[in-house]
Amino acid sequence: MNICKYSIYRKACDPRIDWDLNDFHSHNEFEIYLFHTGNCNFLIKNKVFHLQPNDLILLNGLTLHRANPFPPEIYERSVVHISQDRIQQLISTMKFPELLKPFTKFNNCIFRNINNVLLQQIEKSIKAISELANGKGIIASKCEDLTLNSRFYNAKMQTLTMQLLFQIYELSQTHHNQHIHVETEKELHVRRITAWIDEHYQEDITLDKLSTSLNISKYYLSHIFKEITGGTIMKYLMSCRLNHAQRLLETEPKLSVLDVALESGFKHCSHFSRYFLGKMGVTPLEYRKKYCNIKDFTTIAFQDHTNYLKK
Repeated sequence: MNICKYSIYRKACDPRIDWDLNDFHSHNEFEIYLFHTGNCNFLIKNKVFHLQPNDLILLNGLTLHRANPFPPEIYERSVVHISQDRIQQLISTMKFPELLKPFTKFNNCIFRNINNVLLQQIEKSIKAISELANGKGIIASKCEDLTLNSRFYNAKMQTLTMQLLFQIYELSQTHHNQHIHVETEKELHVRRITAWIDEHYQEDITLDKLSTSLNISKYYLSHIFKEITGGTIMKYLMSCRLNHAQRLLETEPKLSVLDVALESGFKHCSHFSRYFLGKMGVTPLEYRKKYCNIKDFTTIAFQDHTNYLKK
């Protein structure tokens, strides 16, 4: 399994043309996000940050997040996703667990005004990782020994990833995260909306109910949420439910898929399964088998399959 699950370097897009408006999302990897240019809000759970060039964001991945770039400026960023399982295995052999502290101590944070020398080192490492991940520098065309090529790739990727993590660790030791975020009135309302949904997502939620609870008009709620985050309130709600379902599938092996669906706010198991498959590309059972830390899935899978057939 590759230690680097995803990587891009200075990927640019025009929000007026090719920004795909991804839903709010989470993932199982640590994320390092470096913002280069553009006009962009970044939502991390219930906080909205207006990014400045060279802002560096560390994410544990499990928290819902979403970038919302505004036209007409070109939006440019670099991103690296690191497998938590693989990096923890690698670090355990080094006996230096502190290397992952930036992702726990400074969980989901922004570093701003980074020392220029260290910033250039970090960007150089991200570039090297991205180039290797996308096929540059691989020796397959020059070597017929595919096993050697695979070992070369894995060793080089591990080395580059560790180098980047040491640079991030150095940043965390020398650069105190003193970014003071002053919320606008609209951002404050968005935080109230997301906080309320985070608390009530298991319930039957409507815009009318949300509007009444927060004492804000339904139209204004929808308008400012879309303006600030780039997504809709209902998409955020469904993302919260999906995120909760992922965590239950990973950590609660005794729960059936039906139980996971109901505890996550879905009314019907069939709707949950279709929605999960559409968003994650795998069924809930396949996801559990991949990410849940248990050895024997036979009994659970049989129980889930039997319950599903009864619906």
